[in-house]
Amino acid sequence: MSGRSLLGILARDGRLKLAAFGLAVFLWVLVRVGNPGQRDLLIPVEIRLDDPGWVVLSDPDPDTVRVYFRGPQNEIFRITGFDLISVTVPITEMSEEEMVIQLQPGWVSVDGYRGVQVEDIVPDVISVRLDRRSTRTIPVRVSTRGGLPEHLALGGDLSLTPDFVEVSGPASLVETLDTLDIVPVDLSDVDGPARVGTVVDTVGMGPVTVKPYVVTLRIPAEESIERVFTGVRVITYPVAGTGPIQVFPENVRVTVTGARSRVFAMDPDILRAVVPSDALLDLGEVEDRRVPIRVEGVPSYVSVLLSVDTVSVRRIGL
Repeated sequence: MSGRSLLGILARDGRLKLAAFGLAVFLWVLVRVGNPGQRDLLIPVEIRLDDPGWVVLSDPDPDTVRVYFRGPQNEIFRITGFDLISVTVPITEMSEEEMVIQLQPGWVSVDGYRGVQVEDIVPDVISVRLDRRSTRTIPVRVSTRGGLPEHLALGGDLSLTPDFVEVSGPASLVETLDTLDIVPVDLSDVDGPARVGTVVDTVGMGPVTVKPYVVTLRIPAEESIERVFTGVRVITYPVAGTGPIQVFPENVRVTVTGARSRVFAMDPDILRAVVPSDALLDLGEVEDRRVPIRVEGVPSYVSVLLSVDTVSVRRIGL
């Protein structure tokens, strides 16, 4: 056989083999596309309540299930975990007890995936706990952390706007609430009088809603100043059976520190150092006793420093 004849035969065989391979690939693709395929994904379980007077206490148990899909391969492999597919469980009959619910394939939406069906759900049973919804108006409490910078002091009370909020949620929780806290505000960040926005702290409270959720904390911070009062008289109040009392020293120096408006408003005439009455009980006739003193006439949010912490007292003979 000549070389040219051999080459011709090989060429014809190559074309036949290539055609056969192409036909095999076409038939394989046709079979793969035409035959149903399967796929399974972990899908979240969502609860849909038809009655707004009830609330779900916690996530269903379990809160995810494995769903098995069946359908054309070119459709079924389009389904991914990013498609927001869920098992949406409608609840029309409410119960305060734990409910056990059989999952239905029809609760999984496969709209948009032609020919795809839900073949199985594992597990196919979940449990859900419900409670009646309660709504109350509850006071909100100030909560802070840290302290004001050294050059500042409070000129009054911290206050919230609003200081009451409407709380709605499970009756078993809402009915036990007396107050709510705000997420603590850091006072060390304050550089003067301020209004700071924060939110009501609902961490760990479960399915509750708060209106309004955002509140404003008013911080009446002012420049902190110091003022010294000298010659503040030390006094004692009468104690039955004790008689007149002599005090030494008779006068002390009082240094106050606080917000400028409060310190300047102080009246020196009402400022006095006082010996507590209980410190004079059973004072002997010749006894010389060292007792503590306290300062009266100082407004709130103002701190006091005395030149001495204690004084000597003795009874004056009649």
